[in-house]
Amino acid sequence: MSLSLSRQELRASWTCDTVRLEDAEDLAILLYAAYRGTIDDDGETFADAQAEIAKTFSGAYGRFLPEASFLIREGEFILSACLISWYEPTQSPFVVFMMTRPEFKGRGIGRFLLQTAINRLLDMGHSTLSLIVTDGNLHAQQLYRNLGFTPMETVKDD
Repeated sequence: MSLSLSRQELRASWTCDTVRLEDAEDLAILLYAAYRGTIDDDGETFADAQAEIAKTFSGAYGRFLPEASFLIREGEFILSACLISWYEPTQSPFVVFMMTRPEFKGRGIGRFLLQTAINRLLDMGHSTLSLIVTDGNLHAQQLYRNLGFTPMETVKDD
């Protein structure tokens, strides 16, 4: 899906921080918790989640943009995070991971982080944002449509 960026009015307010390399372990914990038991769960282990975060930070999904990637932390846990990279095929920023702990879904936290990232990307001079969402991930698809994302070419998962 793709979005032509426009300034987002934040309807809620949480304290969020930009993502740092030091957050890698906590992001892996979040990734594992957020995707476990969902349509996107292919039986990955916690070690797989650690590897995915390491790949994100190292540029496997495009140059990681920590200044446009945000998280919300409560105590020792990250509740939600939005990780953005620069994606060469679309020549635009790309949402690598949008993830929220299951017990905090439905509160608007992910929406808030994505809107915060959109506003930061605009401040950085970007005009579009793209992402891939699994067909059948209805909650995520609805969120993205509500924010104005439109379908792009379908990508088959091998």
